[in-house]
Amino acid sequence: MANVFFVFIGVSSIASGIAPTVWPHRRREKALHDRAERMAAIDAGAPETYFEERRTLDAYPPPRSDRRMRFLGVGQITLGTAILLLDWLG
Repeated sequence: MANVFFVFIGVSSIASGIAPTVWPHRRREKALHDRAERMAAIDAGAPETYFEERRTLDAYPPPRSDRRMRFLGVGQITLGTAILLLDWLG
């Protein structure tokens, strides 16, 4: 008999790994747009919302490719599948 907890964790891991695997560009494009919009606002004279926000935006840009996001999504799907298989076998 399958443990409901492990089934829930496995299914939710698989479900949450689908979006970054299939559509990783959506999150990256949104991050690029939000960063450019915030940098323009700071350049126009808007106050920083936290200490050294400008420096943080410069130091930590969004990823340049979708490879890492897709890799993490596939890993999450794999782990969710492993949880379901181990629960089913055990």
